[in-house]
Amino acid sequence: MELYQITQFLAFAETGNISKAAQNVNTSQPALSRAMKHLEEELGVPLFVRTKNTIALSEYGKLAVHYAKDIASSVETFQRVLQETYKLEHCIQIATVAPAPLWDIEPQLKTLYPEKAVTSFLGNSAEIRAKLTNGDAQLVILGEPVEDKNYVCKKWGIEQLYFSAPKGHRFENRKSVTFKEIDGETMLLLSDIGFWHEVHQKTMPNSHFLLQNSNDDFSTLVNSSRLPSFSSDIVQSKRGTPAGRTDIPISDKEAHATYYTVCSKKNYGELREFFAFIS
Repeated sequence: MELYQITQFLAFAETGNISKAAQNVNTSQPALSRAMKHLEEELGVPLFVRTKNTIALSEYGKLAVHYAKDIASSVETFQRVLQETYKLEHCIQIATVAPAPLWDIEPQLKTLYPEKAVTSFLGNSAEIRAKLTNGDAQLVILGEPVEDKNYVCKKWGIEQLYFSAPKGHRFENRKSVTFKEIDGETMLLLSDIGFWHEVHQKTMPNSHFLLQNSNDDFSTLVNSSRLPSFSSDIVQSKRGTPAGRTDIPISDKEAHATYYTVCSKKNYGELREFFAFIS
């Protein structure tokens, strides 16, 4: 008996139709019919009641479904446990609400743990907290502290958002601006900026954002376009300010982010060196 036979048998039990079951398991209808016939022959039990135009589960087939589900569940658990164990031993996944902290944290982790692969996930606060709770990420970066004795939480740093004005823009000589003042602008914007999207939608409902999926395309447009964009003190420290632009601080509290690195007590032993590095 093969595992694929169990999978195909359950697909039929779920749909009650050979054609639909074959589609669900990406095989042909004749191949599925042959597999079910072979399963019956191997078990020596009639799993189906066949008529000229129909096929249905027999009483033995219905009983088989119960045990087949147990087998499928055990296989799924087997795969998940092995994969999660491997991931814990060979990978460090970071989940973050914003991309900027990754620019320092990923290289730090790769230096401290050269034997491990470092991967990252960018999402909203709820998604990141879920990954922390479920253990899907060993390290998370949030915009607020986690006050729970089951977790270790340390402040990583801050990010101040800037309005990047092209030469000749009416605000290019300003010391600071507010979201209200720049609301209504047509602006260049990267798509992968995490929670900052929510900030922009909330504070600038009348603005039109030209989303760019590629960092290279975004940089090219910023350097050549007369449209404003956003920057931050972290971006400035890494890439500087493009020629012909002025980065102006946005004074609203929403333009100021404080980031916290968090891990479970279970993972702290492994990440102790990292937390000592950022202290």
